[in-house]
Amino acid sequence: MLPWQSFTVTMNNTIRPCCRFSTKEAVEISDYENAFRQLREDMLAGKKDSRCNKCYQEDDSGIPSMRTAANEFHAMEDRYSKLTPDFRNLEHLELSLDNTCNYQCRMCSSMFSSKLLKRDIDLGLNPERVQKSRYESLKHLNINWTSLRSVKLLGGEPFLSPNFLDFLYFLDMRTNISEVELELVTNCSIKMNEETAEILNQFKHIRLSGSFDGLPELSEYQRVESNFQKSFMNFLEYGDLLRNRRMTIHQTFTVINANFIDESLEYYEPYCDTQSWSYDTDGYLSFMHAPDWYEEWILERVTNQKFRNIIKQKKYDHVSWHRVLHSLRILDTYYTTSLEKVNPELSEILRIKTKKYIDAHEKPATRDCMYCDMIDEM
Repeated sequence: MLPWQSFTVTMNNTIRPCCRFSTKEAVEISDYENAFRQLREDMLAGKKDSRCNKCYQEDDSGIPSMRTAANEFHAMEDRYSKLTPDFRNLEHLELSLDNTCNYQCRMCSSMFSSKLLKRDIDLGLNPERVQKSRYESLKHLNINWTSLRSVKLLGGEPFLSPNFLDFLYFLDMRTNISEVELELVTNCSIKMNEETAEILNQFKHIRLSGSFDGLPELSEYQRVESNFQKSFMNFLEYGDLLRNRRMTIHQTFTVINANFIDESLEYYEPYCDTQSWSYDTDGYLSFMHAPDWYEEWILERVTNQKFRNIIKQKKYDHVSWHRVLHSLRILDTYYTTSLEKVNPELSEILRIKTKKYIDAHEKPATRDCMYCDMIDEM
């Protein structure tokens, strides 16, 4: 249902049907109706679109996908017979108000965290500057806000954003927020004040997703400048302040913490209503381009069936994997941290396997081999 009634706003204020579509596919809002008409026509004809492959792969693996969850939420079965290739009214909106943040998560970028701008400049990681009041561009658009039924707010860090309360009041003036379900994705570093709790409790339902990435020490390592104990206590306090809420722990698994996925899910289970997790699909800390030995090693340690299905879909890519190894070392140097301290087992296997590769690698006579250059830096 998302291509018929959803906007996912990119950090450049362009629109795509959902967050799993590449930002390169996003268009200006004035072009949205026509840009995705063919997608809607194909879906009505039962044709699968390659841009939706991640959901289709999850469906085929027996994993509940975003597609099936959205179809259920938006009552697709009841509406399907009335669908046409035309866009319906806006019912779901997903956006980051800005990139204001107080963390430097290793797998993140300055596109989504203002705190990472200096790091990305220092390390040459494509630094991005983002407009501070992005949702202003939505205010004057010809949108029927009265049909809105769900909103997902991401960061930066929403509770730190100077636009957060302003946006909630903006919605309150244009639609009946008692009929709107609101999802907040937060790092839980900011205490919730009375004004915030008061307006949040006017929404139909709140899904508050607290972001913690693995066991406490691993979470603090991956989420640089975080304080696990403080943030976790804030998460529990949010649950006391909010009514009609579902408290969710969301974790992002990368090569740094994936071997502890079983223990991580078990750790948070007593403290939340539900859990969710995602993984770095193609970033510089992704395990999806790892060698076969990594798959064999991690499958000996992880029993979670969703993860086991996902890791079997990985495709080894030499350059991408060495970018992971390079990134681990560079970020440890930059932050004066140690992967070995927080995940000694992973650190040891990487050291052993990387040494075997270096010893077996035949360096060319010239120095035009970027693989060698990356290995030399490890």
